[in-house]
Amino acid sequence: MEQREFSLLEEPWICVIGLDDQVRSVSLTQALLQAHQIRDLTGESKTQDSAILRLLLAVVYTVFSRVDEGGQPHETTSVQEALRRWGALWESGMFPSEPIQRYLSQWQERFWLFHPERPFYQVPQLQGTTNPAKKMNGALVESSNKPQLFSLWAGERKNQLTYAEAARWLIFLQGFGDTAAKKPSPKLSWLGSIGLIIAKGDTLFETLMLNLVLWKDGTERWEAGVPSWEEELPKEKLREIPLPGSQAALLTLQCRRILLLRKDQRVVGYVEAAGDYFPKENAFSEQMTLWDGIRERDTVVGYRPNPHQPSRQMWRDFSVMMGQTGRKPGVLAWIGLIKAKKKLEKSKLIVFQIAGVQYGNMYCGITDEFSDQLQMYSGLLDELGYKWQRIISDEVSHCDQLVKMVGKLAYKLERAMGGDGKTAVQRTQEQCYYRLDVPFRQWLLTIDPDIKLKEQRELLSVWRSRAKKIALDLGHELVEQGGTVALVGRKVTEKMGKKEKDHYYCAPKAFNQFLIELKQWEGETG
Repeated sequence: MEQREFSLLEEPWICVIGLDDQVRSVSLTQALLQAHQIRDLTGESKTQDSAILRLLLAVVYTVFSRVDEGGQPHETTSVQEALRRWGALWESGMFPSEPIQRYLSQWQERFWLFHPERPFYQVPQLQGTTNPAKKMNGALVESSNKPQLFSLWAGERKNQLTYAEAARWLIFLQGFGDTAAKKPSPKLSWLGSIGLIIAKGDTLFETLMLNLVLWKDGTERWEAGVPSWEEELPKEKLREIPLPGSQAALLTLQCRRILLLRKDQRVVGYVEAAGDYFPKENAFSEQMTLWDGIRERDTVVGYRPNPHQPSRQMWRDFSVMMGQTGRKPGVLAWIGLIKAKKKLEKSKLIVFQIAGVQYGNMYCGITDEFSDQLQMYSGLLDELGYKWQRIISDEVSHCDQLVKMVGKLAYKLERAMGGDGKTAVQRTQEQCYYRLDVPFRQWLLTIDPDIKLKEQRELLSVWRSRAKKIALDLGHELVEQGGTVALVGRKVTEKMGKKEKDHYYCAPKAFNQFLIELKQWEGETG
């Protein structure tokens, strides 16, 4: 790279939507200093927004782990100091300009997209796999021999990116890169390996603050560390590193070695090679992931990130979010702490968002992207909300029971009509979860631990009645769809272990058994 071009601190490249609902592009500096006037990031995809949010968060963490809200040098040495600093920033309603501008000015040479020595998030003179620009474009998922239908790009526009687009997709690639590059083959990028969860507020400022965990898991001090632009350029490819002990280092992890290729003010391709990685087990520096227990027999011996399932509604993993079946995400633990210490308003509503990508075989290529979100009162996250956490988790289990009942009915009706029942079960259960989805979210949004228990119990009773009706209505529809064939039914010989046994399947018998189970479910939840 012979000359500097496109400063991320001065050029507009981050897509945002303002409080006036107008979409515009801003520089990195503007995104931070105007965060209180920005509703949210709104780039080409939720995963891209998540990766850029972590970059912004890295800057905020780096600055305010070194200086206080007034810009005076002071590192936090206790959880009380961390909480006080966080509270002071939150109450101000916006980030102080002077310490952020001073820091970015100090490191401005490291924020050029093209630079002869230190291009941002890149390695100059990199040797590796050369790819066309369209492979970097995460909104254009296609192979060289299978074009995407109804693409937003056509002709030469597919094969090039503006500098602003390239900057956004560069950060996305560092976080969600696949394993397709060769010599040597890279590990899956970190954000593609975890169950990413983000707390969101009413503005970008609130979102950054809610994810600004100044004290690890709310229980211990972070190790000293620096973001990637303060480090020396890495020389090795596919480099195993120790688990980063600071947010600054982890949030700017360089999972890939990349070099953008430019021509006529456009990015036309890029060179890619394997970058840094570390073992996923017990990687507790990561504060924005769900966790799953690693079991040996009946004992949990450790934890690993719990990736999201694209077709699974977020509320179904409520117990995982709350750490009841695993380890609580650090960001939820931190919000619970600041709520308990009265740094957040009692009635503050927080949106938790998940985002991820679906990879092809052997994690080569991205085939799809997904996201979901769940809104709840912050009071559910502290110790006073623990009782309701258990109740909500129980209701998720009750929903699972309802879905299984409806799935069992679908199986029996399908068998009565001559099918094997397997596809009917999956299809019907997905439909049942879909119908329960909005009502469950609406009920969850009514749960405020500060409201009288009697009123909450009444709302719980209304929700359960609604859930039962949803399952019952779906059951009626299944019977009607079965028609006279299911009504008459048939005898089926099935294997029971080593023996065979005759079963008679018909709609009346199956539906009566369904009603009995539904009545038992109502008794268990009453």
